[in-house]
Amino acid sequence: METGIFKGVYSSVDPRQTGRPGMGTPGRNAARRRYWFVWEHDAGGYVVQPLSASMEPTGERRAISTAELAKGYAFEPDVLAVPVRPGLTAMQGARGGSGGSGGKKRQDPAPGDAPSGMAAGRDANRRSGDIAGHEVGAQTERSLRADFAIALAQLRRGDRDRAVRALERLAEAPGEFVPAHRHMFTDFGINLRKSKLPRIAIRHHLRALDLSPDDSHVHFNIARTYYDMGDTERAEQHLRESLELTPDLEPSRRFLDFLLERKAGAANDEGTARKAAR
Repeated sequence: METGIFKGVYSSVDPRQTGRPGMGTPGRNAARRRYWFVWEHDAGGYVVQPLSASMEPTGERRAISTAELAKGYAFEPDVLAVPVRPGLTAMQGARGGSGGSGGKKRQDPAPGDAPSGMAAGRDANRRSGDIAGHEVGAQTERSLRADFAIALAQLRRGDRDRAVRALERLAEAPGEFVPAHRHMFTDFGINLRKSKLPRIAIRHHLRALDLSPDDSHVHFNIARTYYDMGDTERAEQHLRESLELTPDLEPSRRFLDFLLERKAGAANDEGTARKAAR
């Protein structure tokens, strides 16, 4: 089964019957937590593989949808187990517990290295996007877009608090970003504005602006979001900046004309009210 970026270790909770003859209460409900390796699927969705109690891969990999991952699986950032190439000793990590003890990540031998007692390699935690090489930007974007899709799925099924936390973290995501990544953050911002989350949307749009401060379309989208937040002054400011950069950008011109007409109408109404009060 073709897999893409390794996403990390996730958990699921399976109800089970724990009653046994002569032991405890027969049929009492309990839950068993299972752990899984999760990858992106090259054909879309995700691939999961169950882990044993010692965090070793066990069982076959299978494909699941983005909705299934969002509904039935939870990311476990404290579990540091990672997959390894066939023929190598399995790498294991330990969950961070309340006592503060935990296993230390081993590293995967880098391609071309000779076998030795000290394995050299790259950091296994790919969620940070901190992957050396030319493809770091593209892999980071794929990972963040997948996380965004999961968070939106959580939001749509009513898990609002969890989704909002994830979306806020995405707005501050670390990574080696370039100006072209403004499109990703802009897409996030537009989706969030349409999802009635303008205060999170603006954080994504401002991230796009940091990457490309001279993009007139970025300023337009920021103006749209500030307008939804009720901040017409900032909306007007960004529309003017948009038109300074691209004077013939018609959406910005129409939007600014609309705001100025509303402002003039509000001023006229206020003047009429003052005259009537004299």
